[in-house]
Amino acid sequence: MAQLSTLGVMRVRIHFFSAALVLVAAALVLFGTLYFASLRPSYSHRSNTISELGEAGAPNAREVAFGFFLPVGLLVWLALWLVRRGASDSYASFALVALSCLGAGYAMAAFFPCDSGAPLFGSWRTQIHNVVGYIDYEGTGIGLLLISRYFARQKAAFQAVAFSVAGVLVLVGLALLSLESTFHVRGVIQRVTEVTQFTGVFFVCYLLSRKMTPNKSPEPTAVGAVRSAIAVHAASRRWLSFFR
Repeated sequence: MAQLSTLGVMRVRIHFFSAALVLVAAALVLFGTLYFASLRPSYSHRSNTISELGEAGAPNAREVAFGFFLPVGLLVWLALWLVRRGASDSYASFALVALSCLGAGYAMAAFFPCDSGAPLFGSWRTQIHNVVGYIDYEGTGIGLLLISRYFARQKAAFQAVAFSVAGVLVLVGLALLSLESTFHVRGVIQRVTEVTQFTGVFFVCYLLSRKMTPNKSPEPTAVGAVRSAIAVHAASRRWLSFFR
């Protein structure tokens, strides 16, 4: 009994740990963006993207790539992997794979930095960067919509609507980031989209972890067998006393 209880507690801690990992990743994005932007006086949070902090030729490109982008991607991947280990629903499992595109976007940005100014078209490295960025936002948006469908099937209307709205916002953000006419405010658009992504992934980890948390530890087989034997013995005695 004690061993099963300990395993249950460990499982709860591991799964809630996944939500904490997403918080750490989000905090790293926030403080990493503010710190590296402060080193570039001409950088604008309104018009410049986060990718431009690590663009090719940037003074701190290596630090941004491997001290910022890559750790964020790995943290998101680890968080979603921990949750997916205990996901028994195929719909939720597929959604978690789609949401892992958020981690892919950051991890791949470390190895394929964009050109200066983050253009829509440029070198082969920029093209890979942009394709991975598209997969990042598209995959996360679809993942949030799939999670919305999962909660709708669970009769959790509020969660279903919230994740549906989040998924649509991410996809709209992707569409706006693809337009040159929005370049003067694409920094704002990206940050709103990123907040939506990380908030959505955090609550996915938190809510799915709660659903996978066992409410009661099962009894060991030996204890259950003894109790069953006692119950059968008591019932048989009552049955025999009926004929006396």
